[in-house]
Amino acid sequence: MFNIILSTIVIVKTNNEITHSPHACLASQCVRAMPPEDGGPFVLAWLVFALALANLVLRVLFVALAPPKPRPIHGPPLKTLIVLGSGGHTAEMFALLRWLPPTRYAPRTYVIADTDTTSMAKVTAHEAEIAQRYARTDEYGRGDDGQIRVDTMTSDVSSLETRLPTHFVKTHPRSREVGQSYASSIFTTLNATAHAVLFFVTATFFTSEKPDVVLVNGPGTCLPICAAAFASRVLFFRKGPVIVYVESVCRVTSLSLTGKILYHSRMADVVFVQWPELVAKYHRAMYAGRVV
Repeated sequence: MFNIILSTIVIVKTNNEITHSPHACLASQCVRAMPPEDGGPFVLAWLVFALALANLVLRVLFVALAPPKPRPIHGPPLKTLIVLGSGGHTAEMFALLRWLPPTRYAPRTYVIADTDTTSMAKVTAHEAEIAQRYARTDEYGRGDDGQIRVDTMTSDVSSLETRLPTHFVKTHPRSREVGQSYASSIFTTLNATAHAVLFFVTATFFTSEKPDVVLVNGPGTCLPICAAAFASRVLFFRKGPVIVYVESVCRVTSLSLTGKILYHSRMADVVFVQWPELVAKYHRAMYAGRVV
């Protein structure tokens, strides 16, 4: 890019020198072909474009390489966006969610594919389990069995509504259906990405639904959402969410395709794996043990 700018400046400089040369006829032809006054806006446009491109590249590198902003352990609840797939991915996600304090990761927004007919019932059952688990607590946040159910440093134990904020469910177009051709999946992926971008723009500027955390574990539905979340951090000065990817327990020696994309592109801020062999191969990954 800078070579193009340099070449343009040389052309303009040469043109000005020819204009003042003794060869009047040649100078007149050069002036008619490329007027000196047209060179200024042309060079300026290239400079503006180059600076904008350089700024964008630097911002992408900064967001990709800079570590996520640390969150205090006893801070306010984190709005969590949970992307569900189907089948094994959904089962592993709910196994993971049982390890997370629901009062810390709240409210929870579940994203399911618009053709998914099973995940809604699983979300309802999981949230009902949480409500039953936390329904009876004393002033210290302990349940009937004496175990601490509510973190009194981050939650108000005076009412169930305060302890357990409402969860939300949003549908999202699939990037690719099972058996769909790769050629046609280009258009469905673009459609899914457009919907994800619209969600983050709306959540950032027009609603209070902007998530603090995006939690994914590998379904194809999550890629457009992660790309849109990463883009929101680039464009909105890192005010976007932290992306956490948890690899499936089935991946023992290598990451899945989704995992490789999120790991190597650095879109995911944190990559958890469930086998120590993967940490030796992917050094930025973190071993989380078994969550299933």
